[in-house]
Amino acid sequence: MSRDQDQDMTLLESKEQLIEYFRSGEKQPGSLGFGTEHEKFVFWRDSGRLASYEEPGGIGDLLEQLADTFGYERAYDNGKLVALTGDGAAITLEPGGQFELSGKITKTVFETQTELNTHLDQLAQVAGDRFAFVSWGMNPFDELDEVPWMPKSRYGIMKRYLPTRGDLAHWMMKMTCTVQGNYDYVSEEDAVDILRTSLRISPIISALFVNSPLRHAQPSGFQSYRCHIWTRTDPDRTGFPDFMYGDDWGYGDYVDYVLDVPMFLIRRDDRNIDMAGHSFRDFMRDGHDGHRATIGDFELHLSTVFPEVRMKKYIEVRGADAGSREMLLALPAIWKGLLYSKVGRAGARSMMVSSNPAQHRECFAKVHREGLRASTPCGDFATLALELLGYARDGLDELAARDGHESEAIFLEPLFEIAHAATTQADHLLADFEALGGDRRALIEKWAF
Repeated sequence: MSRDQDQDMTLLESKEQLIEYFRSGEKQPGSLGFGTEHEKFVFWRDSGRLASYEEPGGIGDLLEQLADTFGYERAYDNGKLVALTGDGAAITLEPGGQFELSGKITKTVFETQTELNTHLDQLAQVAGDRFAFVSWGMNPFDELDEVPWMPKSRYGIMKRYLPTRGDLAHWMMKMTCTVQGNYDYVSEEDAVDILRTSLRISPIISALFVNSPLRHAQPSGFQSYRCHIWTRTDPDRTGFPDFMYGDDWGYGDYVDYVLDVPMFLIRRDDRNIDMAGHSFRDFMRDGHDGHRATIGDFELHLSTVFPEVRMKKYIEVRGADAGSREMLLALPAIWKGLLYSKVGRAGARSMMVSSNPAQHRECFAKVHREGLRASTPCGDFATLALELLGYARDGLDELAARDGHESEAIFLEPLFEIAHAATTQADHLLADFEALGGDRRALIEKWAF
């Protein structure tokens, strides 16, 4: 979820302004970059308990120590330090204390690797033996009410509203971690092609990254309970919008979709105003309590719309569970190879999972439970994954030859191992859980960075 930023207070008077907003995100073909975001749980090493914000030495103090030690700029919400920024990146807090790195724009996964290593080294320097940082798709242990809330005011509005839309909404907020990639587009046609292609192959990506098979310290029967949680969060703002499956749409159609997704809030004078349930279309037309819609309001609203593939001034691919250090780097690599090269994009297009929305969602639901072992009308997912990885590898090799650097295809190696064996991170986590007798602290140490 995005951090709150300084807002553009330009008044919105027409839909064309919103179409132009997306058009202004277009990049030149030679200047494409990408960013990677990942989240991790913060556990006390001595007890295995999740860290809270307020307790001595907890997450609030951790943020302060990072700022003091490494010179990050601080961002506050109602007097509470909730984010750090520096060198084009940000460290933010998710509702249950998940620690997120929103990385800077890079050109290669080698740069992303350096950024990730620096980030984890900084955490280790500040935290010492105090904390263990772990990226799983979901908290495997705790009950919902055992997880502390973070003091970010927008989360209070989401906390109240989302459970009226989905019975696992608080689980999404407090109990899940993801890794996602953010990619540029060069034109309206390119943006639509990226969105449509990414949406249709996203179940294959999700199957490769499944890593949330435990709930309440028991096997859940799912390979990705995190993905399942998203299907029971808020049908208005999640999943796969029907219009994205088609070939004949553009910025205006995405604007129409976003305008009708219920809002959460607007910000005025550093204060959140609850708009939960109102449509942005109505707000733009009628205003609210003397407030008129602005570009900044629209940007904030975009950050609260959660389809599996999302557009801002770049495109976010959001379907993967968080995982090991190697998997956090494999995610930007596979998507770069598929989206930024001609051969990779053409290959992905050639094998896109069903364009029938109902069938596509059925395939995705099977992936939630079975991971790469899913066999569906869309195909056998282990086989599909190997084919897709081949296109991504070819795409990364093509880009390396064009740009004159070592191929980033080396970052796909853990994915090839998973696909060849049809053995996922979720399988390994279940095996470790059983081998360790369900011991919480031992499992945390086994998987900690």
